[in-house]
Amino acid sequence: MDGPEVGSGSGPDEGRSPGPARAGRPPAPRVPGGDGGRVPSWLATSTAWIWRLLVLILGSTAILLLLARLYLVTLPIIVALILATLCVPPARALERRRVPKMLAASVVVIGGLAAVSGVIAALVPAFVDEMEELVQTAQEGIDRIFVFLEENFGWDQAAVTDLFEQGLELLQEQSGQLAQQALTGAAIAVQALAAIVLAIVLLFFFVKDGAQIVDWMLDRTPPHYRATARAVGRRGWTALAGFVRGTAAIALIDAIGIGIGLAIVGVPAVLPIAVLVFLGGFVPVIGAFVTGLLAVLVALAAGGLQMALIVLAIVVGVQQFESNVLQPVIMRRAVALHPVVILAALTAGASTMGLVGAFLAVPIAAVAAAMANELRLRHEADMITQPPDTADAAETLGQPGFGAGPESGSTAMAEQDEQTAPPGHS
Repeated sequence: MDGPEVGSGSGPDEGRSPGPARAGRPPAPRVPGGDGGRVPSWLATSTAWIWRLLVLILGSTAILLLLARLYLVTLPIIVALILATLCVPPARALERRRVPKMLAASVVVIGGLAAVSGVIAALVPAFVDEMEELVQTAQEGIDRIFVFLEENFGWDQAAVTDLFEQGLELLQEQSGQLAQQALTGAAIAVQALAAIVLAIVLLFFFVKDGAQIVDWMLDRTPPHYRATARAVGRRGWTALAGFVRGTAAIALIDAIGIGIGLAIVGVPAVLPIAVLVFLGGFVPVIGAFVTGLLAVLVALAAGGLQMALIVLAIVVGVQQFESNVLQPVIMRRAVALHPVVILAALTAGASTMGLVGAFLAVPIAAVAAAMANELRLRHEADMITQPPDTADAAETLGQPGFGAGPESGSTAMAEQDEQTAPPGHS
């Protein structure tokens, strides 16, 4: 009786006939250090992550460059969306009182513009008068610092000034395409006016027809993804509204608190400093540092070291109260971003679109983080796709402030698991 057929190789497969899956297949290349001639799992996982990250980075870069190239359209849209978070609630309140949509939007948008214009018209004369004094006083404070450094450390003022100017030139050379454009003053004025007019028109239509615009976009989304699109859009809008309103409230409180403190101490040019503190509040981390330093420099030039230390204590105290007490309460509806993310967003925005990009970078990053977190929660719940008949009832998984930490998303998921209805339904 013939024995089993012996293969030419040795090992665990010896004596086995090639199965249908192995017949005719060339032997797999043997990789050094691999398991059974296959690519190691760590290498396969690493390469899979790397090429996906490369595609993501290249795609994001291409989108950002395209948006920067079309800044005359993208900037008014972004500004209109940010302002719409402030105008939509009062417009909807008027509509609930049976005011027509057209009239409600007109009252809110035109009335808001008139109010802002009136405030600016009232503050500009005093601001301009005190601004000259502010510049001179700040320059005197800088000169005092240079004298102190030269007397105690031997630092030459001219050498430090040249080094500072070289740094500014390097930043200008590395700035984005928009900052490098050689535009005349008339062209810049025309573009700015066109952008402002377009932003106002878009703001009016966003306030008046926001629901219709959202429905139009959802109608062009595949039916099984409409629930996810609606939830992600709602989460992004909530994050943007919370960020804008919270930042404006905190910046106003900072400006009032620091302004009152400076007035009590007797620092000159209180009004321009308070206005700059308010504007600096919209540039997190960097804005508070720069405006606080300016206030200390003015106090140093006006009243010496003692007044400067008092102003420094006032600025630090107000900012610490704002960051530790006000922010957790006011910003609970916005996404909490790590300072590293904020600095990276500010750098990217400033290098791409200059000062305007620095103002818009952080709210855009907050919205992107909120929408990405909503997508993550829906992916973990296997809710990316849903039947069309349940799409209208789908809600966001995250709570109003779920972006502040990992525990908030888990809490939202736990609460939904306790409900008898399918998750994501009201």
